[in-house]
Amino acid sequence: MISIDQLFKDVTITLDDYAHGVEGAMIRASEHAGMYAEEMLKNISPSRTGEYRKGWVFEYHDVKRGKRYRSELVVWNAKKYRLTHLLEKSHRIANKYGSYGKSTPQPHIAPTEKETEQEWARQFEYELGRIRL
Repeated sequence: MISIDQLFKDVTITLDDYAHGVEGAMIRASEHAGMYAEEMLKNISPSRTGEYRKGWVFEYHDVKRGKRYRSELVVWNAKKYRLTHLLEKSHRIANKYGSYGKSTPQPHIAPTEKETEQEWARQFEYELGRIRL
């Protein structure tokens, strides 16, 4: 026979262990998805000289929110970050005589984002299945 206090302690410990397991699963799934997005962007980004394509990086950023800092996992183009919006969306092309048209959009970030979200969900389910109590 188990006392109600002992049952409470056991359930609390089990739930704490599960919460830590879920947190770890979320971190591992996020790291996997970030590396996946980086590789995908390196493969499908437009490339005239190759520098833009090679510039994709996955890294941690500490961001201050109010009084606290939190870590964010970010995929960004470290070499040519100003080109991301111009290539993803259309923009005017200008020369010294004025504007002469618009560029064609080359969407590569939006499709990567959608596919990375699905990859994160798959990886998170896999990591949740690995939690042992």
